[in-house]
Formats: sequence, C-alpha cells, structure tokens
Amino acid sequence: MWQSNSIIKTAVICVLALFVSSCDYYAQLPDCGDYFKNNPVNSFSTDNRGLAQDKSTKLLWYRCAAGQSYKNSECKGEALHLNWDAAIAFAKEFSEKSGKKWRLPSKKELKSIMVNQCINPAVDVRVFKGLEVNNFWTSSDSLNSDLFRCSVYNFKGDLFCRQPRAAKLPFLLVGGDK
Repeated sequence: MWQSNSIIKTAVICVLALFVSSCDYYAQLPDCGDYFKNNPVNSFSTDNRGLAQDKSTKLLWYRCAAGQSYKNSECKGEALHLNWDAAIAFAKEFSEKSGKKWRLPSKKELKSIMVNQCINPAVDVRVFKGLEVNNFWTSSDSLNSDLFRCSVYNFKGDLFCRQPRAAKLPFLLVGGDK
C-alpha cells in the first residue's frame, strides 16, 4: 500500500513538473522595438518614398497605414479607420489617382510580415514605423458569413475571420495584383 501511494505521488509530481516546465505559452515575448535593436537581419528592401519590398515574397508594401504619409523616415498623420467596403474602395481610388495598382493584402500576405519572435506590434518596426496596435483589414472573406471579413491583430499577429465588415479598422496597402 505504501509503495503504491509513493509511486502515485511520484507520478503526480513528475506530471506536474512536466506541465509547469512546458507552460511557456504565456511567456512574455520581447517588444519588437527591443527585438529589432539586437537583430540586424532585415528581410525588406526599403526606399525613401515609403515603399518596402519583402525579399522573400517580392511583395511591395506601403510602410505606413493608409491615410498616413511617409516623410523624413517617419509615418506622419492619422491612419484611416474605415469599414471593410470603404477600405476596398479607398485602395481602388488610391490606385486610380496614383497610377499604380494598390490593394488590401490577403490574410496570407498580411500574416507573412508578422514576426513570431516579438510583439507590440509583431512587425519589423524598422520597416513599418509607428504602426498602431490594432486589428488590420485584409482582403480575405470570412467563411462564416458575408457579414464578416478577416483581419490580423498585429499585437501578436493573430488572424481573426469573424470581424464584422462594418467595423472601422486601419489597413495597409500592398502593390500589384493578387
């Protein structure tokens, strides 16, 4: 009897130790501002007009949220917060006026610039300067209903495809066709 209780206690302690030691899900990731101070690797080519090309996907990104302008290496002005339909219309109108094709990124494209090693926001802050922490629209539909669309919460890079399309959110623009 004593021996079986001892074995059970040992097993419980081992299971608890294993559980506690593997619970790094809630471990705090570093702030991306701090992370990129110590990480010189840059996966983007940038220019002084506010454009950044992802070296791996070859996508061209505007470095500021829609509504902001890139001046003196910073994003100036306030980001637009539009519902999904207005954001799509903005990208279309912006394309027509600029003579260059711009659109909202797909969920896969927006997720591709998210960084898993840091948070707040989970992007290369040397490239996407001053990006507010918020849900950002994607061009992707939700499978749940036409009332919803997909967004990415850039604090940690989480995808959310039950975002009411009437919600007013910021968005980034990516160049070219899908």
